[in-house]
Amino acid sequence: MAYAKSLSPQQQKKPNMNLIKILILALFLHVTIYAEPINIDNIVSQAKKENKQVLLFFNMTRCGACKEMIKTSIEDADIRRRIDRDFLYVGMNINSKDEVIHKTFKGSVHGFAKSLGINLYPSAIFLGCDNEQKYHLVGYRDKDKFSTIIEYVSTKSYKSMDLESFINEKDFND
Repeated sequence: MAYAKSLSPQQQKKPNMNLIKILILALFLHVTIYAEPINIDNIVSQAKKENKQVLLFFNMTRCGACKEMIKTSIEDADIRRRIDRDFLYVGMNINSKDEVIHKTFKGSVHGFAKSLGINLYPSAIFLGCDNEQKYHLVGYRDKDKFSTIIEYVSTKSYKSMDLESFINEKDFND
């Protein structure tokens, strides 16, 4: 006759911990596999409702200039307040596995960046409420230069002048 061995309280907890680990892994895989795509068209629609424009900031994981621009410009408290006030901000890392939808494009963030002509990072695309590109920024900008670009786009000065004229006018008035 075989006797059932009773489990200690420690041993009884182990299956529960394993079950929890399996559930967490399953949830992670579900979120990773079935993550919602970044739908730029929907974001632009929301921006229109909020009377804002859209700022798409493209970066790479191992890009020193990208990290520096995020740290010194994007995350600067004054600039961030202006971004939050006038734009819907979308950070787009080209190394991510995220899927993007924009007009007729459907694919990876990297493919989306290429479809917009972006080959250097960091880069930023500003979209208006009409879902059209208003300004394309390529490369690192320090806090002051980025702040000027944010002001240029947020005031929609691109409708009447180029950035250089805007800067000259701003310097003349200051």
